[in-house]
Amino acid sequence: MKEVLLPELAESVVEGEIVKWLVAEGEAVQADQPLVEVMTDKVTVELPSPYAGVLRQQLIKEGQVVAVQTPLALIEEAASAEPEEPDEGESLSLFKPSADDNVAPTVQVRRATKAAPPPRATGVHRVLAVPAARKLARELGVELAQVTGSGPHGRIRVEDVRAFNQAPARAAPVGYQAPSSGYAEREERLPLRGLRRVIAKAMLASHQQTVRTLHVDEADVSGLVALRGKLKPLAEAQGVKLTYLPLIMKAVVVALRAYPILNASLDEAAGEIVIKRYYNLGVAVATEAGLVVPVIKDVDQKGILALAQELSALADKAREGKLAPEDIKGGSFSITNVGSLGGLFSFPIINVPEAAILGVHTIKKRPVVLPDDTIAAREMLYLSLSFDHRLIDGAEAANFTNHLIGLLATPEALLL
Repeated sequence: MKEVLLPELAESVVEGEIVKWLVAEGEAVQADQPLVEVMTDKVTVELPSPYAGVLRQQLIKEGQVVAVQTPLALIEEAASAEPEEPDEGESLSLFKPSADDNVAPTVQVRRATKAAPPPRATGVHRVLAVPAARKLARELGVELAQVTGSGPHGRIRVEDVRAFNQAPARAAPVGYQAPSSGYAEREERLPLRGLRRVIAKAMLASHQQTVRTLHVDEADVSGLVALRGKLKPLAEAQGVKLTYLPLIMKAVVVALRAYPILNASLDEAAGEIVIKRYYNLGVAVATEAGLVVPVIKDVDQKGILALAQELSALADKAREGKLAPEDIKGGSFSITNVGSLGGLFSFPIINVPEAAILGVHTIKKRPVVLPDDTIAAREMLYLSLSFDHRLIDGAEAANFTNHLIGLLATPEALLL
């Protein structure tokens, strides 16, 4: 009987959620056949079976979150299969360690080279636990030596710490009495799973790893509206739906070239500011499961129609839950288009490790006082720029926004 382990899906990933089993217990499975779907980093990845044979047991249920190197299933190999060494998961890794500056710094899990002893307190009170569990224990004030691990060799996992912290003895502070008015019967409790769990972790990382500041301004985009009106039928003739976003993206790239500090990240470990000389723009897409941010690579090298086509294709993949890991990696700056949802402006969450994100809102006609003191109805657009104040000063944020406003007001300048 062979164990199938959850491999290291990326150097910084310490756990994954079992989304869906693709092979039922008792069914035959071929080597490299998709076996189970696992979610991490806002994408769902199909893990292939390392063995051919029969899936005898699914060790982890759908919806459970487990640490890397956790046994997921037992496979009885086919009789004709040649003996092979146990697969520690390395061959299943979909990603390899790299020096990609666009991956937020997190704790790395290393595979043990030999069997580890059961967790026990040592002279320095060190117990066997995955890094994510240690981090959560510190945040909750849990003593790991008191937690019973459910992982291989008794390794403490994230869910073990959560279960210990939620036990009745720790559920409420001393002296606390639960209300007796029956409100609990009218509450609905939903498990924090899937994309919502990943989003929650990303939002916390953004809060903890950036000093977020907001700059808001408005742009007269009457010229942009007129330009799109001229280009829209030409695009439709080529089977392309042209929105405002590709035009705005091209303007953003020009503004980023003028103010490169907004197209940067902070490498805290090296004590360096990393200026990106490429323009990979993440675009937030709302799905039924939550918000995802696929990345359009090399926006500066693509035309308006090509951007429109790629945006549409990635948005469809996001809504269908089919984004690949490469689709969400490598971003240097992000845009969130909340115009269709209404509201005057927002305070977008920075997509770490990026330095800034631009919120684009609804284009509406508003009365504007013109230079000759006349009042006219103009197409106006609110812009919300969230930026990391550790890297970007308020003056730089304002100058970037002013430059962008000028480009949107006279979009013909993008041709120069």
